[in-house]
Amino acid sequence: MKTNKRLSFVFLALCPLLTAIIFLLVISGVARADVGVHPVLPGGSSLQPEGDTPVQMEAEIVALTVRLATPDDNAILQLNPQAYGLDLYPVWYPLVAEVQANFSMLNPTTSTIELTTWFPLASALEGVDWELNPDESVPRIASFQVAVNGSPEDFSVAELPNPKGADKPDLPWASFPVAYAPGEATQIRVSYLVPLTQAIKSSEYALYYVFQTGAGWDGPIHKAELVLDLPYPASEATLQRVNPQKLSIPYPMSYPGSVIPSQAVTQGNQARWTWTDFEPTPQDDFAVWLVDPALWNELEVAQSAVQADPQDGQAWLELAGIYHSLATRWLYRPSIFSQSYLPAGLEAYQTASQLLPEHPTPHIGLALLSLSQYVAEANAPAEMMQFFYDQMQIARELEAQNPSLAEEGGLPSRIGDDALSYYFNSITATANFAASSTAEAKQTQAAAITFTPTQTSTPQPSVTPSPLSSPSLSPLPPSPSPSAVVQPETADFLGRGLSTIIILGAACSILIILLVVTLAVFSRRSHTRA
Repeated sequence: MKTNKRLSFVFLALCPLLTAIIFLLVISGVARADVGVHPVLPGGSSLQPEGDTPVQMEAEIVALTVRLATPDDNAILQLNPQAYGLDLYPVWYPLVAEVQANFSMLNPTTSTIELTTWFPLASALEGVDWELNPDESVPRIASFQVAVNGSPEDFSVAELPNPKGADKPDLPWASFPVAYAPGEATQIRVSYLVPLTQAIKSSEYALYYVFQTGAGWDGPIHKAELVLDLPYPASEATLQRVNPQKLSIPYPMSYPGSVIPSQAVTQGNQARWTWTDFEPTPQDDFAVWLVDPALWNELEVAQSAVQADPQDGQAWLELAGIYHSLATRWLYRPSIFSQSYLPAGLEAYQTASQLLPEHPTPHIGLALLSLSQYVAEANAPAEMMQFFYDQMQIARELEAQNPSLAEEGGLPSRIGDDALSYYFNSITATANFAASSTAEAKQTQAAAITFTPTQTSTPQPSVTPSPLSSPSLSPLPPSPSPSAVVQPETADFLGRGLSTIIILGAACSILIILLVVTLAVFSRRSHTRA
């Protein structure tokens, strides 16, 4: 009886502890599902006066040079990792931008004006709610320096109240005194380093510059110029516009359908924008998405391999995989650069399927990449869904004959099944959202569900492919209408359920093991005493 009482007491004593362990494990698992996005750091900004002033900004010339980050760059970046959960593992920013801004200021009066000039060291001033981490210390730009008329100037840093509210973190500002001589232009130069922010669950990087703080000077900015130097050619294939209102700091999300900011002049690796009589507002803040330089380098290597040997099916397959990565993002949706890379990816998969007739991966790639055009709105036409089913049927047959090839290619057929399941879940969500549902979408859904794969034989090589050309095989799937409007993203809760189940299972296993060990120990003690 005493032994039983002791066991009951021990069990009751262990229950709170084990419950706490399970709770912490579950919470940790859910938190880590969202971890992986770097905290956003500032994109830079224009000068701002201390108050009303007759001083005018005659010109603002901003040069942003994007390059690969070094260990020294990352060592000087000021982060607050605990606020973002990033204290669990090291943080590394692969890309940084060196920023230099030159301001020509004119005092039109007949007297010297001594004025404190301010420069924000924090991130964009608009669209930042900080609702996820209200107690954080705001990260800031690094290596900030200022010079007035060519001479380095000392500056001080102050943490000022956040205009978003007293419950938001204070924002860092640099300030320095400037004496604006009458009737003369005063030259101010600032320079600093800023890391680029990677989009959540995608490969693009965001870079932005805040013009709105320049509106505090008297009159418009007579001339504003922004020069962007990239590590690759500047074009629609590497550079796209970000809507500043959708930057979603500190967790940016890329949306397809954008174009290069208007009035851009591109030449080589450089893009240039010029504005005259510019009165910037929050809507005029500059923001762009950039292709991941690592993927771009891989693309150039893969293109060279195909050009060197047009009959190398594996080279075509690797090229198609890189196009696939550039054209899509999480949940099989199109990326911001899909229009530039999706057609080329389909052509590369087609050619790979000719040259590798026993390989299932080209067919799975064709199915996934074709469907990705319609996932956002769940509006794939009937012929597109039939193409998807046909390619997946071919892939399954080849996978059964050569099971190792699909795993080696990184696209087993189960990924196609996941994509199809997500697509139909999107249709259900769209149907529930009555305001955006249409009769055509319902017809598409009904037709897609009743499809059965056609008996299509595995395609054989019949033409000699040429690098980056369209092979003559079966017709490529239809392209979506250019007038299609992409709906805003919905929250991503997929993937957490499985992680939570695994964590709960592990916690329950620990609980059972501890109970068994406890019972065994007390049973042995009871036998010993007996």
